[in-house]
Amino acid sequence: MSSKLIKNLQRLGFTENEAKIYYALVCLGKARASEIFVASGVPRAKVYGILRGMEKKGYVQILEGDPILFCCTRPEEMIARIRADFMRSLKETSCGLNALSLEDKITIS
Repeated sequence: MSSKLIKNLQRLGFTENEAKIYYALVCLGKARASEIFVASGVPRAKVYGILRGMEKKGYVQILEGDPILFCCTRPEEMIARIRADFMRSLKETSCGLNALSLEDKITIS
């Protein structure tokens, strides 16, 4: 497992365990939770909860069946989603800070 890639995923907002699971799923494709546990090194008791949380964030898809399988969204989609969210936050922050700056100038005058 590439520690540099795990660190980069963490810089993008993943927890360490989310990064390990995403990495494992990219390598495995579709997999059962037990396979993800082995490939990722994330404690077995935490894998299901982390996978559910990642599903809510749009990073993992749960394929209901017997057995239940998990797969990650394509890396390009994940990166595009993070980029769009970051750009939206950056724009909102910029507008908010600029508005504060204008308010200060009006108040001081």
